[in-house]
Amino acid sequence: MSVPQDAPGGRSRTVDVDGPLHLVDYGGSGPPLVLLHGLGGSHLNWMLVALPLSRSFRVIAVDLPGFGLTPPEGRSTDVRRQAQLLRRFIEDEVGEPAYLAGNSMGGLVALLAAERAPELVRGIVLIDPALPPTSMEIPSADTVRFLGLPLLPGIGASLLARRRERRSVADHVAATLDYVTVDASRLPDEVRTAGEAMEAARRRMPWSIRAFVDAGRSIALVLARRRSYLNTVHGIGAPVLLIHGKEDAVVPVESARWLADERPDWEFHVLAGIGHVPQLEAPAAVIELITAWQRRHAAAASSGV
Repeated sequence: MSVPQDAPGGRSRTVDVDGPLHLVDYGGSGPPLVLLHGLGGSHLNWMLVALPLSRSFRVIAVDLPGFGLTPPEGRSTDVRRQAQLLRRFIEDEVGEPAYLAGNSMGGLVALLAAERAPELVRGIVLIDPALPPTSMEIPSADTVRFLGLPLLPGIGASLLARRRERRSVADHVAATLDYVTVDASRLPDEVRTAGEAMEAARRRMPWSIRAFVDAGRSIALVLARRRSYLNTVHGIGAPVLLIHGKEDAVVPVESARWLADERPDWEFHVLAGIGHVPQLEAPAAVIELITAWQRRHAAAASSGV
């Protein structure tokens, strides 16, 4: 089983950003839009929306170091380091300020990058971003199994390794999709097929488990520092579109409502009947929300509003 080197309508290539960085370039003649996946994800997380978005943007889906087809190659998978690398990528490879769209971990990376290099970010789309829990949230059993236990110091990596040994590629992908969606049966077959090919490839990458654990722990540390996180949120000057699935089992919608209350100037949409990956579960809605928001932002900018 091989990993598709070209996603539908995109061109796979690798660039040098302190080491190899794999991406899929979907072209397009509009402003650049860089797509950032979540923890354990890859460019494939955007396979249903990237090409349609290229009608309005120049679209690039990246595999952050330690994920997808990008090896760490000595680079840290800590989300703060990922944000620094993203800045380098925009400067050296994109060549102009870009819109950033991030799902889950990718949303956090986008915020951290915008905080550190606001001059390189035109706007941000947050899709079910990683967020601090509210005081009333109780993690689900699936969240403890998928995210909590693997991040335990000393034993997390071995737990993940044993899980891989016990579960087939198909079973792993099925369990993951069931966790992040409301109804995985609604996804096109190509999503599951591509996911299985990527999972099979990652099982041959000796660094993949350590990258997941280290990135996951760094997310937890950033979110635990709630005041610092709020400083980041309130320091964002770029326009932001926040999209969240109402039935997200990973990042509950209550956390998104809290974020929207902190920044009422950000555009906020809740998608009913959708989980953690709206770009896979409701691609048409996500495409429409992003393109309409960008048109409004561009019109306001051109009129000086």
